Amino acid sequence: MSRFDVCTRRGHQLGTGLRLIAVSTLCVAACTRPSPAPTAGPDQDFQPTATIEELMRWMVDPPADAMWDAVVITSTPDGLEEQRPETDDEWLALERHAVLLLEAGNLLQMENRPVADAASVSELPGIDLEPDEIAARIADNPDAWRRSARALHDAGVVMLDAVRARDVDALLEGGDRLDVACENCHSRFWYPSDLGSRALETAGEPSP
Repeated sequence: MSRFDVCTRRGHQLGTGLRLIAVSTLCVAACTRPSPAPTAGPDQDFQPTATIEELMRWMVDPPADAMWDAVVITSTPDGLEEQRPETDDEWLALERHAVLLLEAGNLLQMENRPVADAASVSELPGIDLEPDEIAARIADNPDAWRRSARALHDAGVVMLDAVRARDVDALLEGGDRLDVACENCHSRFWYPSDLGSRALETAGEPSP
């Protein structure tokens, strides 16, 4: 029974002189939907708390490794051995990893996210840039940063589709696409200029 039906039946139970007033009053009280709340402005409710380093450590690296390790072809004296996902649980785990990867790409595009904690330093000095140097590169080229994060997202979408279709060949293609997305991003923002330029040239991408 709809709210309007309830209101109408109650109106018929009243006297003739009060019927229209009663129906109108009840419908206003019970049948009218409240006005929607004002919509927040762009990015108003976003509160980037985790650093880029933390997103990479917990939302990108482990899922990426799991996706790359999902299909392994090994050459042995007896021929080629192939490891691939077989069970429902294995495919479900890969689906979870793909979702984490693609949404990490969205989170990395949010503005005002710190690169790392104030006390953080490069674990590989001379190979990886220091956090403040990475932040400077992102600030100098925010469009390239967003494109890099979007490439991660798009690679995750390809792998998610492959996993849901249980298509091993498509999963391998998605893994290759993920590898290119990661290497291009690191070359532009994580590596010193000489290392980054060589890596981009190897991947067929223009230098930053």
